[in-house]
Amino acid sequence: MSAAPLPTPAHTVDTSGTLCPYPIVEAARAIRGLAPGEVLCVVATDPGIETDMPMWCRATRNEHLGTFREGTSWRSYVRKRAG
Repeated sequence: MSAAPLPTPAHTVDTSGTLCPYPIVEAARAIRGLAPGEVLCVVATDPGIETDMPMWCRATRNEHLGTFREGTSWRSYVRKRAG
């Protein structure tokens, strides 16, 4: 059984070369500009995003769709909460 494909992000933020908390700060800023249900992709080189993004999503009630390593970077997908 394969996982469902990820939705195409409405917006992508590249935070490569920065460290915590910058990727989360940029995610928070970017998600404010999205409509409920739209998806944000955050590209990061800080491995901390693997634990930071799910925690931030729980705290903000946004949906963490997954964080995936691609070579030396990570892509984290977040769906903006409804309402």
